[in-house]
Amino acid sequence: MGISIFAASNNKDGLFVTNRHTEKNSQDSKNSKGGKSIFAGNFNSQNNNTIELKRKLAYKRAMKILNDTFATEQDIDNSINGLKEQQELLKQEALKDKKAAMGVQDERAQLMESYGVTEDSEEHKELELLRKEFQPDTVLTDSEMEQIAGIYKRGLTEYQKGMMELDSKEEVYRQRASQKESSANAISGSITNIELERLKTHPVADATREADEIMEAANKELIGGLWAEAKDNIDEKMEEAMEKAEKEAEEKEEEEKKEAERKKEKLELEKRIEEAKLSSFVTESASPDTSVNTSFDTTEVHDIIQESSNNSSASKAEKEIQKLVEELNLIMEDLKGAKVDMNV
Repeated sequence: MGISIFAASNNKDGLFVTNRHTEKNSQDSKNSKGGKSIFAGNFNSQNNNTIELKRKLAYKRAMKILNDTFATEQDIDNSINGLKEQQELLKQEALKDKKAAMGVQDERAQLMESYGVTEDSEEHKELELLRKEFQPDTVLTDSEMEQIAGIYKRGLTEYQKGMMELDSKEEVYRQRASQKESSANAISGSITNIELERLKTHPVADATREADEIMEAANKELIGGLWAEAKDNIDEKMEEAMEKAEKEAEEKEEEEKKEAERKKEKLELEKRIEEAKLSSFVTESASPDTSVNTSFDTTEVHDIIQESSNNSSASKAEKEIQKLVEELNLIMEDLKGAKVDMNV
């Protein structure tokens, strides 16, 4: 289980917490096409503080359950120990009373010796009859009752009075010892009942299990939260990557359109150059004495060049167009030379 009752660890998460806490390290997820890495971790400090707070609250709840249970069990143990101490004290006092009661026998012997009375004497026999009156469950005969009444009427001897006092003294000791033994036995019965009741329940085990469940649920909640937040973070990064890819695709498509336009312009210019060449040679063949109009309206060509030059990023097509224009100028110069030769 995640919580140990008797072993404490000095980790920052608190006592009684073992290695149940599951830590998830963020790992790199590489895009199969772009090779870009998306991190699931690196959450901000506020999220970390929230996670730590939830963990501490769960730990506090678990510890309260354990501490309350331990405190209750400790109170019961203290009560049992107190009862045992009281029981032992009663037993010791009962033993003293029994010894005191036994000591009365020695006092009787000393009293008999001091008055010179023997057990066969009439004075002692009258004492035995007087004692019979105080014995429980004893039924006196009429003769015995008359004899006892005569003794009281005459008056007890000093020996008889002393012996009766010692009898009362012994009875007090014996009653006290009996009461204390009864109390000690009652305490023993109470302790036995308490321990039997404790065997029927398992408060410490139940509290430990409940504390474990709290910590386990908290860990699952925290891990679930981390995964959810990591997923949101990944989704956000993926969305950003998709948007960037779409933007780059749009820019590439736009550039391809521009490149196609430039190629089209180049083809048109080449076509015009070829048409200009053909037109010049046809004119020269048809009218050898006629002045050849060597001027070629290249306004449209220059407009194309100017438009291309206004674009900040010159391409290979633009350079080729420029080359064609230069070639066109050379053709015009050749035509002028041809005209001079013809006039000669």
